[in-house]
This record gives sequence, C-alpha cells and structure tokens, in this order.
Amino acid sequence: MSPRRHRSALWPFFFVLCSTVHPQVAADIVPPGRRTTWNPGIPGGIPARSTVCASLSASTWGNGSLDATAALQAAIDACPVGQVVLLSAGTFRVASGPLLIDKGIVLRGAGSTATLLQAPDGTGEAVVILGRRWPQEDGSTNLTTNAAKGSSSVTVANASGLAGGEVVLVDKLTDASITRWSAESPPGDPSRGWFSRMDRPLAQVMEIASVSGNTVSLTTPFHIDFDVAHSAQLTRFREWVGGPLLPAVKYAGLEDLRVYGGEGHDGGGNVRLELAAYTWVKDVQSEYSAGGSIALFRCFRCVVRDSYLHHTKDPNPGGNGYGLSINRATADSLFENNIVWNFNKVIVMRATGGGNVIGYNYFEDGYGAGYPNWVETGLQASHMTTPHYELFEGNQAFNLEGDATWGNSVFITFFRNHATSTRRSLGGLNLLDLGNRRAIGLAAGHYWYTFVGNVLGYSGMTPQPAGTAFIYQNTYPWDDDPVPMWKLGYPDSQGTPGVTVDPQVAATAIRDGSFDYATNQVHWDNPPQAIPDSLYLTRKPAFFGSRTWPWVNSTGIPKLHALPARARFDSGTPSPGSDTIFGDGFQ
Repeated sequence: MSPRRHRSALWPFFFVLCSTVHPQVAADIVPPGRRTTWNPGIPGGIPARSTVCASLSASTWGNGSLDATAALQAAIDACPVGQVVLLSAGTFRVASGPLLIDKGIVLRGAGSTATLLQAPDGTGEAVVILGRRWPQEDGSTNLTTNAAKGSSSVTVANASGLAGGEVVLVDKLTDASITRWSAESPPGDPSRGWFSRMDRPLAQVMEIASVSGNTVSLTTPFHIDFDVAHSAQLTRFREWVGGPLLPAVKYAGLEDLRVYGGEGHDGGGNVRLELAAYTWVKDVQSEYSAGGSIALFRCFRCVVRDSYLHHTKDPNPGGNGYGLSINRATADSLFENNIVWNFNKVIVMRATGGGNVIGYNYFEDGYGAGYPNWVETGLQASHMTTPHYELFEGNQAFNLEGDATWGNSVFITFFRNHATSTRRSLGGLNLLDLGNRRAIGLAAGHYWYTFVGNVLGYSGMTPQPAGTAFIYQNTYPWDDDPVPMWKLGYPDSQGTPGVTVDPQVAATAIRDGSFDYATNQVHWDNPPQAIPDSLYLTRKPAFFGSRTWPWVNSTGIPKLHALPARARFDSGTPSPGSDTIFGDGFQ
C-alpha cells in the first residue's frame, strides 16, 4: 500500500540506451507488497493427448442438418480418461446442448476453421461446458488462524474429510479497507451474491496438497490475506446444498475447432469452464455468442490460449456482450496469445481470485450498439468487486481500464502493455471515438495499481475527430478533449453518488518507466531502473518465433515490435479464425 514517491519525466539519454538490455530479475520495480506468485496455468504445459477413443464424421448427421448432440455426448461419456474424441471437418449441430465434458478427456476437431459446433438461436445454452454444470458451495469451516498472503497453509476449525487433491474455496466477508461496492450493490442487494457467496467477494479457488490434523496445506499460496476478523472460511463444493461432494474436473480439454451461436443465460455463451482445474481451451474459434464468449467460473490453473474470440449477438451492457469472462474466485489461470474482437466488453473479471495472468493477447473494438461513438472499457480486471493481484503483461488494447460499475479492484499490475488510446473500427463497425477516450483510466476506488513499462498512444497520433489534442493527464473537471493518456479517479456512471474525484486512486498508483506519445517521454514515479523482460516468464515464449521479445520496450528504441496475436489478426488469418480481417496500417 505504498504511496507514490517523487516523479521525474525525462531521464538522461544514456539510461534510455542502457535500458534496452532487460535482465530477468525479480526487481522491486514492482514492490513486494504489490507482487504475488504469478506462475499460472498447467505446470509443464498442456498435455499432448494422442489416443483416440472415438472418431465422428459430420456427414453422419447431414453436415449440420441433423442434431448431433446426443451422439457427441455419448462419445464423450464413453471415452476413457486421458483419451480424445476426434471430430471430422464439417458442421455438427448442437441443438439440445450443452455438451458436458466432466472428466479428463479432450474433444478435438480437425481445425478451428474446419470443424464447427453450431448451436441454433434460442437454445439459451452454452455449446460446451468443461467441468461441472451447477456446483454449489456448501460445508464451510472457519479459519482459526489468519491465512497470510504468500503462505500456503492454514488451520481450520474442522478438517474432517478434507484430503489432498480436493479443490476448495477460501473467502471472507467484505473488508471495507479493501472492497468497495458501488451504489448498485447496497447491503443486502442480491448482486452481492452474483459472483461470490453472499457478501464474500474476496475469494480464491485453491487445491489441497495435504491435511495434518486441522492444518490444511495448499498447492499455491494465498494471493491476499484471509483473516479471522472477517470470518474467513474454507468451503467445499457439492452437487446440491447438503448433497454429495462434487470434485473438480481435472485435465479436460477443447481443441482445434470452432464454436458458434451459444447463448448461455447463466453467463457462459459458447464455452464455459466451471469447477475445473488444469483444464484448457486451445486453438478454438469462438464466434457469435451471447454471454461470455469463453467464460470461467470457480477455475483453478486453467488455460485459454491461441484462440480467436469474436462477434457477440448483443453488443450492449448487461452480460450478453462479453468476450473473455473470468469470474467467481478463478485463480492461477493463464490467458495467453488470444485475439478478442468485436464485443461490448472485450474482457471482464468479476470477483476473481488472484494469480491470474493475461499475457500477450490482442483486444480490439469494444463498443455498444446504442452508443458506438463512446469508447467502452478495454483491458481490465473489473466489473464486479474485488479482483486482486492479477497481472496483465504484453497485451495490446485500445485502453487499460478499471471500471467501478459494481465496485473496485486492487493490487493490479500492468506490465509492458501497449494502450493505443483509440479503436480501429474494423469490419464495418463504424465506430468514432468521440467520448470517453483515454489510454489508461481508473475509476474511483481502484487502489494500489502498478504500471510499469507500458507504451501509451501511438506514433504520429491522428486526432479523431479533427482538431482533437492529446495530453499526459486529465483531472477534474473531467473532459474528453484533449484526450488524456491518464485519467485517474473519475466517477463511474454507476459509482458512488456525489463523488467527483477520488484522489486516492492516483495517490496509491505507481507509474514507472511508461512512455506516452502525447509527451514523447518516459515518466517515472521512482528512480529509474532496468525493467525485467517478464514478471511470469523465464524465457521468450515459443509463439513469438523469430519476432523480438519483449515486444513492448518503453525505455528503448524502437518502442514497439510485433505482437504475434495482432500480426495474425492483421494478416487476415487470425489462426484460428475464418474471418478475413485486413489491417489498416495502424501501429
């Protein structure tokens, strides 16, 4: 919770040159109190499954003219753990879904532009669920000692029945020193239980390593304190309240296919992962959804990678128009090398559990059909209180944001991202950035954010509309012209009534080593130091190939190289993806 220290704008040229070398160190450029263990996803990577238990041909069901749901589900149910249900090229109609993958098998297609799982309009269901459909939290035991951030064991009142391998929930009652509910969620309002247990938004899904007496050891550390003073509890999952225990589904996968048309009235439009661990979505094209295009609930160490999420049926607020949706205490999961385009909100994180990494993705064109000229939120860890200790590294988006519609988020780190400050308006969307334009914006209540090594704006920024100017920072009274690189502490449209500015947002933010094209300077709150290559990777990721990594180099020359996800999108072969999207030369 350290406050900002002294600020300097432009540092000597010799530092700029020297800082192009990035030692891989755990530098205090992100102070220890603002870091956690960012080691997300499946240890060792996604398993390679090769044994095929069943092969299904789309021609058997008229290449989409007949409902294939029952046959697909039967093949999934009969497949032994560790094996693959393989689908041919062509269309499989899923009219009576969702398909439920509730054990450690893989559903694999012939490619994300070759195999299609298509749901007709009006089903009100997701197309694929990996995990459990309706898990219930039930059977809580109180923590008898504080679970300190960074530790991985705790004592509970009664550990009877708990065993290694079980996935559980740890949460606590609202802590007013951390959590801020918006005016939309007054005490007792049902919204306080939408994405957590009632009035317990600070939560984390964890896996038990071992139990000794009433001491429970976990496989990952606590990302934030869970204290006895706020009635912290450990809770199990059941099929129904009072029913049998429901173990998390582990090592299930969805690969190499296209999913279309899911509606998911429960929040997961095309693909939903729920009470899943070590489970993945890879090389999937998720298109034309209502709900979260790919949505995660109560997940642990899950992975969504190399995929293309695009087009919503309903590009408006209210939950139907979201791209990547991460929810309900999901922790230690990885979202890497994806494209997310053409949604109302390209990403939401609602009451997430910390330790998640959103790395090297391309997010573009978030908008509302009813307000196409007002810029929506871009890359964010918000939309329901209280996401915490999440890392955004190496992404490109039209803005970096923290909205306060349903409360705040805390201890979020943005590292080596590019916030362009403008939408590209591709594919005939006809968007104009006439209102609410910014590179980085944090609404009231978003505290202890850390920004390191980001690049804001773009070289030769072209004003839209003509005559628009750009400035480093906007302050109260808020105005959209000139366009700010930073907008901190503004009141969200549904935030706290009467609040015009929250000075604590800027006062608790750290902004180090970020470059913006409005001032053409690197700005520091603290004395300059070398910026590490990564906060979660130990070496260049394979998907960069021969491209330069890190691709965002705020203190060097050039500032920006190529992001692989953006390059795929601009090439017209998003891979996966069937839409032809041609770039416009934007940098």
